[in-house]
Amino acid sequence: MAKAARTIHHPLLFVFVLISLLATLGAAGGRRCPPVPSMTAEGACTAVSGTRHMRGLCLRTLRAGAGAGAAAPVTQHAAAAVRAALDAYAATVAAATSLLDGGAVPADDEKAAFGACMVGYGRARGAMARVADELAGGGCDGPAGDLRAGYTAGLRGMDACRRGLLSYPASPLYSRNLADRNVTLLAALLCSLVPA
Repeated sequence: MAKAARTIHHPLLFVFVLISLLATLGAAGGRRCPPVPSMTAEGACTAVSGTRHMRGLCLRTLRAGAGAGAAAPVTQHAAAAVRAALDAYAATVAAATSLLDGGAVPADDEKAAFGACMVGYGRARGAMARVADELAGGGCDGPAGDLRAGYTAGLRGMDACRRGLLSYPASPLYSRNLADRNVTLLAALLCSLVPA
């Protein structure tokens, strides 16, 4: 009888372990990361750049971030561009704060435009920080559209600033915003190379 009890429990234990393992694999394997291609900086920039200006910006950004010689995962190139965008945002916010604090923006309407612009920068910074986190995890930690939603929100933040500054094209913030939007666009283009 004791032998019969052991044989009954042993197969039941095996079935329980097998079901638990399959449930764990099913939960963890719900979304598998596709293989991430590798490219040189030159190859990545050629793939995403439609103009000489954007290609030059791309090469400068990637060479400053991770080097250009050897092939690297496209997530690494995208992450370098996202870091460059975040650094550019910080520099522009610091410059705007300095201009406002230094009294270089006397008109109330222009001050309001600067304030609205900074709101756009805040939104872009938050969105691109989420993109940076997603790329740090290999680009597929969250739902497939997280990268796209993040860099699209970053571009929208830059565009919100630009709309506010359209009446002030001589403002130093105007040209900085244009440059920052280009870096944000570059990050978006490089993120588009990451398989979903």
